[in-house]
Amino acid sequence: MKLTEQMEQLNIVQSAENTDKKESNLIEYEQVENTPFTIVTQEGKHFGTLGNHRITEITENKEKLKEELNTFSWDRITQVIWAVVEKLTEKK
Repeated sequence: MKLTEQMEQLNIVQSAENTDKKESNLIEYEQVENTPFTIVTQEGKHFGTLGNHRITEITENKEKLKEELNTFSWDRITQVIWAVVEKLTEKK
């Protein structure tokens, strides 16, 4: 194999490795059905949001997070009210 062919193969391998690294940093958004909440995922970690406001802790268990976001609690209600108040005061 010629040196130029070896260099080309090395460049292809390095390019593929860089692509894999970039793809692992992608951010995914998933709307939680029948709620105003979105799950944000990056590098295997998930958290819930309402608009631009994070309303849950970071977790590795996406299904548990969905369950948490579908559960009504005083804590969740307070978080939603606070996010709405902040959004309304931003416009003024």
